[in-house]
Amino acid sequence: MILFDGTYRLQRQEDITQKSNDKWACSWWLRIIDFSIDRPEVQYLRPYVVIATQTGDGIFKTTCAESLGKRICRDFKLKIDEILWIEHYPDEPALYVAIFKPKSYFGTEIFYNIDWRPIRPNELEAVKPFIPKTEKI
Repeated sequence: MILFDGTYRLQRQEDITQKSNDKWACSWWLRIIDFSIDRPEVQYLRPYVVIATQTGDGIFKTTCAESLGKRICRDFKLKIDEILWIEHYPDEPALYVAIFKPKSYFGTEIFYNIDWRPIRPNELEAVKPFIPKTEKI
């Protein structure tokens, strides 16, 4: 059920030609879950869950959804409307869910407004087995 579990990094623009591993613009701990693998007979509205936690490394202080969302979707071949996007900030005892709303189109590319809400109890129960240290949430 876990498609990815690790650190996802965005390289700084000026370092694209270099192969240095210490020049990241930002990094996030990322876990991607596919609920449909375990129960393919069930039709899920949002079969994928992206859980992102800031590592504290990098220059971006925005959310993972805003800074890396499109890249993550592209790299893992995910559709934004099939994802429950959850973020956690280590200094806050709460999880937040992103709501993506298309705001503009440029050719085939879509740009989104992102609104946030606290995670709902049923969502938290569904992802709790996949999130370490959820007892404080």
